[in-house]
Amino acid sequence: MTEPAGGRIVVSRTAGRPWILAVVLLVVASGFLWMALAATQESPRVAGWVFGGGFGLLGLNLVRRSVRRPVRDELVLDPAGISRVIGRVVWTVRWDELRAASVVESPRKSEGHQVVLSPARDGFESRHRSLVRIGGGDFLVAGIGLYDREAPRVREVLARHIGATVDRVVEAPVLMRPPSPVRDAVPSWMPPPLEATGSVTIHVNAWNRALLRWGRLCALMVELGLGAAIEFGPRNGIRTACLVVFAVVFAGATWLEIAERQSRSRKFRVTLELSAAGIRWVSRYRRIEVAWPEIAELRTPARLVEFRPASDGFPLDRPDLHPLRQADGWYRFPRALSATAAREFDEHIREVLPGGVAWAPPTPITRGAT
Repeated sequence: MTEPAGGRIVVSRTAGRPWILAVVLLVVASGFLWMALAATQESPRVAGWVFGGGFGLLGLNLVRRSVRRPVRDELVLDPAGISRVIGRVVWTVRWDELRAASVVESPRKSEGHQVVLSPARDGFESRHRSLVRIGGGDFLVAGIGLYDREAPRVREVLARHIGATVDRVVEAPVLMRPPSPVRDAVPSWMPPPLEATGSVTIHVNAWNRALLRWGRLCALMVELGLGAAIEFGPRNGIRTACLVVFAVVFAGATWLEIAERQSRSRKFRVTLELSAAGIRWVSRYRRIEVAWPEIAELRTPARLVEFRPASDGFPLDRPDLHPLRQADGWYRFPRALSATAAREFDEHIREVLPGGVAWAPPTPITRGAT
């Protein structure tokens, strides 16, 4: 957390550039390549080229990521208000729009402390749909947690601008306590309502694990066969061709492994949550929530999830979804489902889809059809 002059504090979670790891991998790769060039026997030479090339590709990938400017992930509190920045300003709330603000400790220890906002007037939700609504009409600043050393300073800034702070640990959800006719001065924590029981979470960019395992097995078998041919086969052009094919297979298998691991990482993972409340699209840089009453029809052409609004005034009510709007008036989510995710979507959509929303299942392609 930084605190520049002028009473402005910034809580940053921006990932740094992996220069150090990139240099380490390139040094290791250069060592293997030097071993390949200096070796007189064939086995150390092949191992040097293969491992040197693999570590070199990983190092160059990190160099490419280090050159690019990292995406900002910050919570900013200044004299004008409070802002949430993810690459760009996702939302900004002025202090005069709030009646109170609190810092509460989440029941999940991994999330640390979180900021809860209490609006001062009606209509707050229509202007700030990027916030997560929780119990008692309050809103949660989701996606960023405060460390123990940051929470007291944020409480102090909130108390300075709004005159309300909180210094307590919520031990039980609001629903477990008896209702009170008088609302507490301090907003209490409860999970967001979209976290409904029976919800289904679909990994949008998931890989087919069975095909991936078969691919690994085939690559291993090919590498073992080529390695035996290189080591014990005749020293002619066939051996050179085996070396080239071995390097290509190893590089391809390494690339597939890296790509599959990246799809499961926190930075690249995209999830689609289906619940009784609606649809939620969550990625590291974007969060989209659409309730079922806002949807009239749902379809999945070419594994792309699209919906038609139930109201003609939907574009005015949800201007934050304007980039998703297509020329025919339908709204399309940013990314296509993988084959694995599409199968999960077709299996579970009927479990949560209400009766008032029409769904057009994808038409299977029949071979030989005219």
